[in-house]
Amino acid sequence: MKIADIRSNFLDLARCHACGIREGSLCSGMTDDEFSHINLSIEDIKFPSGSVLFRQGAEGGYIFSIRQGMVKLNRLRQNGDQRIMRILRPGDVGGLEAVVSGHYEYEAVALDPVMACRIPVSVIQQLDIESPRLHRKLLERWHNTLIEADEWMAELTSGTARARLARLLLKMRNPAQPEISTLFSREDIGSMLCMTMETASRTINAFQREGKIASLDAGGRFYQINSLILEAEILESD
Repeated sequence: MKIADIRSNFLDLARCHACGIREGSLCSGMTDDEFSHINLSIEDIKFPSGSVLFRQGAEGGYIFSIRQGMVKLNRLRQNGDQRIMRILRPGDVGGLEAVVSGHYEYEAVALDPVMACRIPVSVIQQLDIESPRLHRKLLERWHNTLIEADEWMAELTSGTARARLARLLLKMRNPAQPEISTLFSREDIGSMLCMTMETASRTINAFQREGKIASLDAGGRFYQINSLILEAEILESD
């Protein structure tokens, strides 16, 4: 997998104000004065589906605030296997570990076309001097990311295959349309839920036959779900 062609533009204050997810992103609550410390260095990057945002073990030069699309964070093992540790969605930030450790702990791959704000780590480190409030907020976001990653691991790798899939469907709900859930390839689902691709496919098909979910597209990415039924499935399976 290689880093595909990307297109970038530097952001200005007006474009940041117009961002549709600003209130849920890293920039939420940022004053114009605070933004002026970093806006000249922020790039608006477009990544095609399948491209790599950063690689595990590489020197961490940037963090990425996701504005559109989904990104999977892979942990690559010595035997060549990979494990999906978390999915980034709009409002999430990838690569925050680089601010502390200087390198990336995961490989980040675009699951679909992704738009992200790319911010140099050097700028973030400078905030410790110029805007301690914003720097503290960033560290809090990093801490919350670690907690969420642990929760993903605990919730999506325990219980029956049906319970794991039900939890994933609930986690992947669209905040604006909670009856809609977005998934990805069966291989990626299997990797995330610690099951084979065949088991993932069988479980999804079973949920569809039982009326718990309904596919909304030919590619099997978007599903209409019944949250109450899925929550009941988790209680029954555990």
